[in-house]
Amino acid sequence: MDGPRSRPGAEPLRALRPDDPSRVGRYRIEAKIGEGGMGAVYLGRDGDGRPVAVKVVRAELAGDPTFLARFHDEAANAQRVLSFCTAQVLEHGEDLGLAYMVTEYIDGPSLLRYVSDTGGLPAGMLHGMAVGVAAALVAIHSAGLVHRDLKPSNVLLSISGPRVIDFGIARALDMASSHTRTGQVVGTPGWIAPEQILTQRISPAIDVFAWGCLVAFAASGRNPFGQGSFQVMAARAVHADPEYGDVPPSLSGLVGAALAKEPERRPTAQDLLLALVGGSREADVTATLGESWAPQRPVPHPPTEPASPAPAPGSTEQPGTEGRGTDPAWERRTDTSLGAPRPPRRDGERAVSPVPPPPVRPPHVPPTEPPRPVPAASPRRARKGPLLVGAAALLVAATAGGVFLLAGSDGDKDKSGSGAARQSQPRAPGAFPNEAMFVRIDTAPGWPKECHGDIGTYTPGAAAPTRLVTGPACDMLPERSPKGDRVAFTRRTGGTNEAWVMNANGTGARRVTDRLAGGRVTWSPDGTRLAGMVEEDGVRQIFVVSADGTGERQVTTDASDKDDPMWSSTGTMVFWSKRDGAEQIYTLDPERRGGPWKRLTDDGVRAVDPEWSPDGTKIAYTRGASPGGDIWVMNADGSGARPVTKGGGHDMDPSWSRDGAWICYVRGPVEAPVVRAVRADGTGDRKVTPSGHTIAHPNW
Repeated sequence: MDGPRSRPGAEPLRALRPDDPSRVGRYRIEAKIGEGGMGAVYLGRDGDGRPVAVKVVRAELAGDPTFLARFHDEAANAQRVLSFCTAQVLEHGEDLGLAYMVTEYIDGPSLLRYVSDTGGLPAGMLHGMAVGVAAALVAIHSAGLVHRDLKPSNVLLSISGPRVIDFGIARALDMASSHTRTGQVVGTPGWIAPEQILTQRISPAIDVFAWGCLVAFAASGRNPFGQGSFQVMAARAVHADPEYGDVPPSLSGLVGAALAKEPERRPTAQDLLLALVGGSREADVTATLGESWAPQRPVPHPPTEPASPAPAPGSTEQPGTEGRGTDPAWERRTDTSLGAPRPPRRDGERAVSPVPPPPVRPPHVPPTEPPRPVPAASPRRARKGPLLVGAAALLVAATAGGVFLLAGSDGDKDKSGSGAARQSQPRAPGAFPNEAMFVRIDTAPGWPKECHGDIGTYTPGAAAPTRLVTGPACDMLPERSPKGDRVAFTRRTGGTNEAWVMNANGTGARRVTDRLAGGRVTWSPDGTRLAGMVEEDGVRQIFVVSADGTGERQVTTDASDKDDPMWSSTGTMVFWSKRDGAEQIYTLDPERRGGPWKRLTDDGVRAVDPEWSPDGTKIAYTRGASPGGDIWVMNADGSGARPVTKGGGHDMDPSWSRDGAWICYVRGPVEAPVVRAVRADGTGDRKVTPSGHTIAHPNW
């Protein structure tokens, strides 16, 4: 059997030592692959003899509850990434005090080792590498992840094509409270984007920047920003123009666009892939990989542990770090095809020599969308002014195998000073939303008896929320207008509840009414009116008022307790009421005062917090007694009710993403809320709240 020990060019293995484990979970450990800042990587085999890579976390990290929770969370997220040009995450867990993750074993050298040994890639192989890494990024971004540390040692050159490894794992180390400070990010100098260095918002665009660096390095063996100390490399990435003159003309335009300083000017990973393959069908990507990926036979390495090679030109990684040469902690991966049969080819799929690429559909590439034009890079002079300014100038080099921590505190603030949320990057359908949500930001504990809430925004993945409205009043329950240009919120000051409206960037705040009986307000479909609750004769009633504070009108007239009105895009209003006993969900026509209601829930179980989907076809709501309850979704007519969260964790306050694919919600206890998000089909549940901050009342 052709295994990882015998294949020429495979990364060298090291015999086990007495302090190495002989078994982790259900996997027999055979050899050590590498070691670094996060732990060790071993070659293991499952019960069927299939080779795998087993990554074991260092004991001191595994003892950090924050790190351990983030590690398992990110490993679970990584399991959702389609195994197209990636090393699939197979399993994660804990055994005998060891936290571990298991991935495919990719049998082949890293791009760093291959280029260091043989020089720049030939044109055809270079194009195949560019296609494969772009396809991997599409898969990673479509799962709602950002790699964050894409570099040559995280790209492995298998016999069937390039494979990207370690997606999502850098974030686990980044978020470990006892190992980093607020505002720090993880990355490797020479491969990280300017916004990472300046600790600005992280988005998929940072991986596109790294893709440009990878292609330039693979063409020449040199980093496009040269070589030097960490500080020098970081400053060049922010201020200097890259050099990629060795990149062939067929790729130079894409590389230049990917290396744009401003993330909004870079193409998406899908833009790259479509431009590279000249089409949008599965066959286009598969055929392009098959025709271009014809790697030269790698330089063989002896089976014994070799002397550490010198670093590649432009590399800032140090040779011999912790006995693993130039490679990082989580390095080589396993290909399940080694020692196991490959899946059969599909009908009509051509075979290529020596081995066809895996017949896997490139994720989320629309079947008919033509390639979008990608902007060419325009020549720019090096930026003037100080190289690194303010808190972002604190650059802390860590010893985690070439991984560096960059400290800063700019967060997600708009540089215009308005505090408005930045324009989001495009994303694939169903991918985790990168849009900012409006939230209540608690500036002190005490909720709900004492409210110290400001209104602001939070973009998932950012280090901190951005406050838009501050002051001593209690501001809460933000609601975005249909056009997204304004936000309504509730203000509690003294014994009065008021409805306020402001622009989406926090300017122009003004009071609409001081007659609010608490609770949220909601926008009419045309954005001209607000609906909320007032108290009339001791009973809470739904009312409507113009957004300018005029024309108040009462909608309900009954004697039942009710709350949480929500206007749909089609004009129907949903709310809960105790008219028939326990809180149940109803709809009505808000244009008809005292008009008939339609009951949507009828099982007698408490149902509150109704929220329309953007297209008005579904309603998310909280079902279950408090404290407890789960988030449920039903159709607009009350049919098809089903849970999307389970476990009675006091889930509440659902809000839909703007594409209707995701629902964010809050998990209690109410004095320490945690914002989470889940797909509308119940998959992908994840924590959203940033470490060290308390946010609530999310509104996407």
